[in-house]
Amino acid sequence: MNEYEKVRMDLLGSKAVQKYQKKNDLIILPVGCVEMHGPNIPLGCDTIHAWASSIILAKEWKCLVAPPIYYVYPGASGPWPGTVNIMPEISQEYIKAVVKALLKNGFKRVILYGTHGPLSALFTVVIRSIFNETEEVVAGLMSDIMQEELMEKKLGYGRGEDILVLSSLKVIGHHGAYEPGTKVNLPQEFPFKVIGELKKFGGSGMVPWIFKADYQHTGLRKGLKLSDADQGIAVMKLTAKKMKKFPQAFRAYQKQMEKLMKEKPWLKDKIWSL
Repeated sequence: MNEYEKVRMDLLGSKAVQKYQKKNDLIILPVGCVEMHGPNIPLGCDTIHAWASSIILAKEWKCLVAPPIYYVYPGASGPWPGTVNIMPEISQEYIKAVVKALLKNGFKRVILYGTHGPLSALFTVVIRSIFNETEEVVAGLMSDIMQEELMEKKLGYGRGEDILVLSSLKVIGHHGAYEPGTKVNLPQEFPFKVIGELKKFGGSGMVPWIFKADYQHTGLRKGLKLSDADQGIAVMKLTAKKMKKFPQAFRAYQKQMEKLMKEKPWLKDKIWSL
C-alpha cells in the first residue's frame, strides 16, 4: 500500500469517510490551475504540488485530503498553449461552492491549500464571502512546504517549481512523468523590467501582465535529476512537521470567533471606549 493512500479521500469509500468524520472534522482542499510553466514543466504543475503538499500535511495532521480543484484563473500565462484561462470571478465562485459543499457534508474545519500566486487574492475573497454568508470560518494556507534553508542543506540548491513538481509527482504516484534535466540556465523574471519598478511602489499586483518568453514563469536550471525527488520529499516532510500545530490553532480560532459572534459586543451600550 502507498503510504499516502489512507489520507486521500478520492481513494476511500463513503463508509470509510463516515468512520473518519465520527472522530475528525478536518479536511484540506488543494487548489491549483492548468497553465504554461516553461517548455518542459507539466501544465498541471500548480495542482500537482498543491495536492502532494496537502497529502504530506494530511499525513502529519492525521486528516483527509479532498480531490484537488484543477481549474482556476491562471494569471500571466493566459494565452500560452495548454493554459486553461478561467476568469477570476468564476474561479472564486467555484472554489466557494466546493468549500460550502464540504462544510455541508460535515467537514467543519476546511483548509484551502495552494501555492499558485493568484490564489492569495482568490482565497481572501472566498474565505471572507463564506464567513459573511454563513459565519463559518474557513482557513487558507499558502505556506512554502519546501523551505529554502532545508533545500540548500539537503540538495545544495534552492526551491523551484522544477524540484517541487518532480517530488510531488512521486507523492501522487507518477514518478518519471517529468524529466527535469535542461541544457541551459535562464532566470525567472517579469516580461517587462518596468513591472519591477512598479513593484517598488507596491504596484506589481495591480497591473496585469503576460509572459513573453517561456522561461520567464519558472526559470530554467541545469543539474536536476530524477533521483532528487526523494530528497525533495524529505524536505517537504520536515517542513510539515514544523506546521504540526496549525490544525489546533485553527480550531482555537474558530471557537473564539464563534464566541464573538454569539456575544455581539458591537450591540452593547457599554462597549464604547469614549
